[in-house]
Amino acid sequence: MSVTSKSNLVNLVGVRAISLVLALAALPAVLSLSGCGDSKVTLSPDNKLVSTKVTEGDREPIWPNDDPSIPDGQGVYAAQNCAQCHGADGKGSAKVDLSDKTWARKQKPVEQYDFITFGKQGVEHPVVRDKLRPSEIWNLVFYVRSLSTPPLTDTEIGEIDAVFGGNCAVCHGKKGYGNGPLMKGNTLEPLPANFQSFPRFYDRTDDVLWDHIANGIKWEGMPNFLNKVDKTKNVKFDEPYIWKMVGYIRHFHESNKSEMATKAAHVGEAEESKKQDTLEDLKELTKEKTTH
Repeated sequence: MSVTSKSNLVNLVGVRAISLVLALAALPAVLSLSGCGDSKVTLSPDNKLVSTKVTEGDREPIWPNDDPSIPDGQGVYAAQNCAQCHGADGKGSAKVDLSDKTWARKQKPVEQYDFITFGKQGVEHPVVRDKLRPSEIWNLVFYVRSLSTPPLTDTEIGEIDAVFGGNCAVCHGKKGYGNGPLMKGNTLEPLPANFQSFPRFYDRTDDVLWDHIANGIKWEGMPNFLNKVDKTKNVKFDEPYIWKMVGYIRHFHESNKSEMATKAAHVGEAEESKKQDTLEDLKELTKEKTTH
């Protein structure tokens, strides 16, 4: 055998030896993946698979599926025995007087939800996180708010409907979704506020809403209304009337009815809205036919 042949043979043997070593090294991993061999899988009990803290989440609010019910919140207030400290009318022995308008107008609904749900360090107060559903907590929040400022009645809402329709609906829409006639084609920038948005308006105090209506928001195109007069509706936007407007804005994301009655009302509104949309589509179709 020549020197070259021997060298080639040595190289071939070396390569095969290395391949064999690598294959043997990988064998345990292959066996474990294929389920072969004597390897055993030990499962922990179900209660140890995931920490309960993982499913608890952070202090993030769980937004309601529908407008919180103030009457149902009164039932929660009674069931949780809140009156023991706060009194039936909010004027209890607690440090905070829930009937105080000045205090209440500075409270954000989302912060009240957070306090009732999770508590606050250094403040002794019952926490209802493990006692109530999120919808019940929101009902409670808005009932507590009603102790200082009762919600508008259906009659009051009806009276303000025309004023809102003549001054605000052109941008915000009749139902407050921010989809008024001027928004066709998304022509406005920034977009008009959607009063039905829980995350946005539960993060606003009544004081802030009053200021926005009274003094406007120049950089957003929101006009100021304080002391202006709507002669066609015989209404002056003085300080008390603007507080009524704040209550009207709140009625888009709270309810003076029970949960069941609120859902029924919204179903009726949805059906009426579909009828109106159909009528509008027919009008547009007729217009197109007559102009072509």
